[in-house]
Amino acid sequence: MIKKQLAIAIGAALTFGGVNAANAGVYTSTADFSGNFVISGFSDATPDSFQIKLTNVKGLLDLNVPNRGVISAERKGDVALDVSPKVPGAELVSHVPNWITLGTGEITSTGLTGSHFVYDFNTNTFTSNGAAVTGGAFTGGASSLNLLLGNIFGPLGGAIGDGSVSVQHTLGNGTWTIDVTETDKNGSGFSGLFYALDNGLVPAPLSQLLGNKDGKIDGLFAVNGAVRLTVPEPASMALVGFGLAGMAALRRRKAA
Repeated sequence: MIKKQLAIAIGAALTFGGVNAANAGVYTSTADFSGNFVISGFSDATPDSFQIKLTNVKGLLDLNVPNRGVISAERKGDVALDVSPKVPGAELVSHVPNWITLGTGEITSTGLTGSHFVYDFNTNTFTSNGAAVTGGAFTGGASSLNLLLGNIFGPLGGAIGDGSVSVQHTLGNGTWTIDVTETDKNGSGFSGLFYALDNGLVPAPLSQLLGNKDGKIDGLFAVNGAVRLTVPEPASMALVGFGLAGMAALRRRKAA
Protein backbone atom coordinates (compact mmCIF):
# COMPACT_ATOMS: atom_id res chain seq x y z
CA MET A 1 0.00 0.00 0.00
CA ILE A 2 1.34 3.41 -0.96
CA LYS A 3 2.22 5.45 2.10
CA LYS A 4 0.48 8.80 2.36
CA GLN A 5 0.54 11.51 4.94
CA LEU A 6 -0.52 15.00 5.88
CA ALA A 7 0.90 17.62 8.15
CA ILE A 8 -1.99 16.65 10.43
CA ALA A 9 0.80 15.06 12.41
CA ILE A 10 1.69 18.45 13.82
CA GLY A 11 -1.98 19.13 14.28
CA ALA A 12 -2.46 16.00 16.28
CA ALA A 13 -0.15 17.59 18.80
CA LEU A 14 -3.09 19.83 19.83
CA THR A 15 -1.87 22.77 19.68
CA PHE A 16 -3.85 33.23 16.54
CA GLY A 17 -1.13 38.71 13.94
CA GLY A 18 -2.19 42.15 15.13
CA VAL A 19 -1.96 42.38 18.95
CA ASN A 20 0.82 44.25 20.71
CA ALA A 21 2.82 41.69 22.68
CA ALA A 22 3.32 44.20 25.49
CA ASN A 23 -0.40 44.07 26.19
CA ALA A 24 -1.01 40.42 25.38
CA GLY A 25 -0.52 36.88 26.52
CA VAL A 26 1.84 34.91 24.27
CA TYR A 27 1.69 31.11 24.13
CA THR A 28 4.49 29.30 22.32
CA SER A 29 4.22 25.58 21.62
CA THR A 30 7.12 23.50 20.33
CA ALA A 31 7.10 20.11 18.62
CA ASP A 32 10.10 17.89 17.88
CA PHE A 33 8.76 14.41 17.24
CA SER A 34 8.36 11.73 14.57
CA GLY A 35 6.69 8.40 13.89
CA ASN A 36 3.99 6.69 11.86
CA PHE A 37 0.35 7.69 11.52
CA VAL A 38 -2.90 6.44 10.06
CA ILE A 39 -6.04 8.51 9.51
CA SER A 40 -9.07 6.29 8.91
CA GLY A 41 -12.84 6.13 9.21
CA PHE A 42 -13.67 9.19 7.09
CA SER A 43 -15.11 7.08 4.24
CA ASP A 44 -17.31 4.66 6.20
CA ALA A 45 -20.98 4.80 7.22
CA THR A 46 -20.20 7.57 9.74
CA PRO A 47 -18.02 9.95 7.71
CA ASP A 48 -18.15 12.68 10.34
CA SER A 49 -16.29 10.43 12.78
CA PHE A 50 -12.71 9.38 12.13
CA GLN A 51 -9.56 8.31 13.96
CA ILE A 52 -5.96 9.48 13.90
CA LYS A 53 -3.48 6.99 15.31
CA LEU A 54 0.20 7.77 15.83
CA THR A 55 2.56 4.88 16.50
CA ASN A 56 6.30 4.43 17.07
CA VAL A 57 6.34 8.04 18.26
CA LYS A 58 9.61 9.52 19.49
CA GLY A 59 10.29 13.01 20.73
CA LEU A 60 8.77 15.78 22.81
CA LEU A 61 5.83 18.17 22.55
CA ASP A 62 5.61 21.18 24.86
CA LEU A 63 2.21 22.72 24.27
CA ASN A 64 0.82 26.00 25.64
CA VAL A 65 -2.81 26.40 24.65
CA PRO A 66 -5.24 29.18 25.64
CA ASN A 67 -8.74 27.94 26.37
CA ARG A 68 -10.57 30.77 24.62
CA GLY A 69 -10.25 34.25 23.16
CA VAL A 70 -9.46 36.07 19.92
CA ILE A 71 -6.09 34.67 18.95
CA SER A 72 -3.42 35.56 16.38
CA ALA A 73 -1.21 32.66 15.23
CA GLU A 74 2.26 32.36 13.71
CA ARG A 75 4.38 29.33 12.91
CA LYS A 76 7.92 28.33 11.92
CA GLY A 77 9.96 25.14 11.59
CA ASP A 78 10.17 22.03 9.47
CA VAL A 79 7.82 19.25 8.45
CA ALA A 80 9.09 16.29 6.42
CA LEU A 81 6.70 13.67 5.01
CA ASP A 82 7.62 10.38 3.33
CA VAL A 83 4.83 10.10 0.78
CA SER A 84 5.86 7.14 -1.35
CA PRO A 85 8.05 4.09 -0.71
CA LYS A 86 9.01 4.20 -4.40
CA VAL A 87 10.99 7.41 -3.86
CA PRO A 88 13.74 7.51 -1.21
CA GLY A 89 13.40 10.18 1.42
CA ALA A 90 10.71 12.74 2.11
CA GLU A 91 8.64 13.97 -0.83
CA LEU A 92 6.71 16.70 0.98
CA VAL A 93 8.91 19.15 2.89
CA SER A 94 8.02 22.48 4.50
CA HIS A 95 10.89 24.68 5.71
CA VAL A 96 9.88 27.96 7.39
CA PRO A 97 12.94 29.48 9.14
CA ASN A 98 11.19 32.64 10.40
CA TRP A 99 7.80 33.33 11.93
CA ILE A 100 5.02 33.62 9.37
CA THR A 101 1.48 34.81 10.09
CA LEU A 102 -1.30 32.25 9.87
CA GLY A 103 -4.28 34.44 10.67
CA THR A 104 -6.61 35.52 13.43
CA GLY A 105 -9.70 33.84 14.82
CA GLU A 106 -11.73 33.23 17.94
CA ILE A 107 -11.18 30.03 19.85
CA THR A 108 -13.69 28.54 22.25
CA SER A 109 -13.42 25.19 23.94
CA THR A 110 -15.07 23.07 26.60
CA GLY A 111 -13.66 20.20 28.58
CA LEU A 112 -10.03 21.27 28.07
CA THR A 113 -8.33 20.82 31.45
CA GLY A 114 -5.09 22.74 31.78
CA SER A 115 -3.20 25.02 29.38
CA HIS A 116 0.36 23.60 29.53
CA PHE A 117 0.80 20.07 28.20
CA VAL A 118 4.12 18.22 28.02
CA TYR A 119 4.04 14.95 26.09
CA ASP A 120 7.41 13.17 26.25
CA PHE A 121 7.31 10.08 24.05
CA ASN A 122 10.96 9.29 24.80
CA THR A 123 10.10 8.49 28.42
CA ASN A 124 6.33 8.03 27.89
CA THR A 125 5.50 10.63 30.52
CA PHE A 126 2.58 12.98 29.85
CA THR A 127 1.42 15.90 32.00
CA SER A 128 -1.19 18.66 32.05
CA ASN A 129 -0.17 21.63 34.21
CA GLY A 130 2.30 19.28 35.91
CA ALA A 131 -0.21 16.52 36.73
CA ALA A 132 0.07 13.14 35.04
CA VAL A 133 -2.49 12.43 32.31
CA THR A 134 -3.23 9.53 29.98
CA GLY A 135 -5.57 11.39 27.61
CA GLY A 136 -8.58 13.66 27.67
CA ALA A 137 -11.51 15.13 25.75
CA PHE A 138 -12.54 18.58 24.53
CA THR A 139 -14.81 20.34 22.04
CA GLY A 140 -13.92 23.38 19.96
CA GLY A 141 -14.53 25.16 16.66
CA ALA A 142 -13.23 23.65 13.41
CA SER A 143 -11.86 26.91 11.96
CA SER A 144 -10.15 27.76 15.26
CA LEU A 145 -8.70 24.27 15.48
CA ASN A 146 -7.21 24.69 12.01
CA LEU A 147 -5.36 27.79 13.27
CA LEU A 148 -4.24 25.97 16.39
CA LEU A 149 -2.84 23.19 14.21
CA GLY A 150 -0.64 25.68 12.44
CA ASN A 151 -2.91 26.10 9.38
CA ILE A 152 -1.43 22.83 8.20
CA PHE A 153 -3.62 22.49 5.14
CA GLY A 154 -2.62 25.80 3.59
CA PRO A 155 -5.23 27.02 1.04
CA LEU A 156 -7.12 23.73 1.45
CA GLY A 157 -7.90 24.74 5.03
CA GLY A 158 -10.56 27.13 3.78
CA ALA A 159 -12.74 24.13 2.88
CA ILE A 160 -12.93 22.96 6.50
CA GLY A 161 -15.55 25.53 7.52
CA ASP A 162 -16.47 26.57 11.05
CA GLY A 163 -18.42 23.68 12.53
CA SER A 164 -17.61 22.00 15.84
CA VAL A 165 -15.06 19.29 16.58
CA SER A 166 -15.15 16.89 19.54
CA VAL A 167 -11.90 15.11 20.37
CA GLN A 168 -11.13 12.17 22.66
CA HIS A 169 -7.54 11.00 22.86
CA THR A 170 -5.48 8.40 24.66
CA LEU A 171 -1.72 8.46 25.25
CA GLY A 172 0.29 5.27 25.66
CA ASN A 173 3.62 3.59 25.13
CA GLY A 174 4.80 5.33 21.94
CA THR A 175 1.21 5.68 20.72
CA TRP A 176 -1.38 8.43 20.50
CA THR A 177 -4.95 7.53 19.51
CA ILE A 178 -7.27 10.42 18.66
CA ASP A 179 -10.99 9.89 17.97
CA VAL A 180 -12.76 12.83 16.33
CA THR A 181 -16.45 13.61 15.78
CA GLU A 182 -17.45 16.78 13.97
CA THR A 183 -20.41 18.76 12.65
CA ASP A 184 -19.96 20.44 9.30
CA LYS A 185 -20.91 24.11 8.81
CA ASN A 186 -19.94 26.31 5.86
CA GLY A 187 -17.50 23.66 4.68
CA SER A 188 -16.66 19.98 4.43
CA GLY A 189 -15.03 19.59 7.83
CA PHE A 190 -11.75 17.74 8.36
CA SER A 191 -13.31 14.42 7.33
CA GLY A 192 -14.49 15.89 4.02
CA LEU A 193 -11.00 17.20 3.32
CA PHE A 194 -9.48 13.79 4.06
CA TYR A 195 -12.03 12.20 1.71
CA ALA A 196 -11.12 14.67 -1.04
CA LEU A 197 -7.40 13.97 -0.58
CA ASP A 198 -7.90 10.20 -0.62
CA ASN A 199 -10.07 10.33 -3.74
CA GLY A 200 -7.87 12.68 -5.75
CA LEU A 201 -10.35 15.57 -5.61
CA VAL A 202 -7.65 18.17 -4.91
CA PRO A 203 -5.13 19.91 -7.19
CA ALA A 204 -1.90 18.21 -8.22
CA PRO A 205 0.53 17.14 -6.89
CA LEU A 206 -1.52 16.10 -3.86
CA SER A 207 -4.05 14.31 -6.06
CA GLN A 208 -1.32 12.03 -7.46
CA LEU A 209 0.41 11.52 -4.14
CA LEU A 210 -2.62 10.85 -1.92
CA GLY A 211 -5.52 9.86 -4.16
CA ASN A 212 -5.46 6.06 -4.16
CA LYS A 213 -9.02 5.62 -2.77
CA ASP A 214 -8.14 3.12 -0.05
CA GLY A 215 -10.12 4.82 2.72
CA LYS A 216 -7.10 5.88 4.77
CA ILE A 217 -4.20 8.30 4.84
CA ASP A 218 -1.05 6.89 6.38
CA GLY A 219 2.70 7.18 6.40
CA LEU A 220 5.69 8.67 8.19
CA PHE A 221 6.18 12.14 9.63
CA ALA A 222 8.93 14.21 11.23
CA VAL A 223 8.15 17.60 12.76
CA ASN A 224 10.45 20.15 14.35
CA GLY A 225 8.71 23.48 14.71
CA ALA A 226 6.69 25.91 16.78
CA VAL A 227 3.35 27.69 16.84
CA ARG A 228 3.06 31.07 18.61
CA LEU A 229 -0.35 32.28 19.76
CA THR A 230 -1.05 35.84 20.90
CA VAL A 231 -4.12 36.62 23.02
CA PRO A 232 -5.16 40.09 24.27
CA GLU A 233 -4.97 40.37 28.05
CA PRO A 234 -8.33 40.94 29.80
CA ALA A 235 -6.92 44.12 31.35
CA SER A 236 -6.02 45.62 27.97
CA MET A 237 -9.41 44.64 26.55
CA ALA A 238 -11.06 46.28 29.55
CA LEU A 239 -9.18 49.51 28.80
CA VAL A 240 -10.47 49.36 25.23
CA GLY A 241 -13.97 48.94 26.65
CA PHE A 242 -13.55 51.91 28.97
CA GLY A 243 -12.27 53.99 26.07
CA LEU A 244 -15.26 53.11 23.91
CA ALA A 245 -17.62 53.87 26.80
CA GLY A 246 -15.95 57.25 27.31
CA MET A 247 -16.28 58.10 23.61
CA ALA A 248 -19.97 57.16 23.72
CA ALA A 249 -20.54 59.40 26.76
CA LEU A 250 -18.73 62.28 25.05
CA ARG A 251 -20.90 61.93 21.97
CA ARG A 252 -24.03 61.94 24.12
CA ARG A 253 -22.93 65.18 25.83
CA LYS A 254 -22.20 66.82 22.48
CA ALA A 255 -25.57 65.71 21.12
CA ALA A 256 -27.27 67.24 24.17
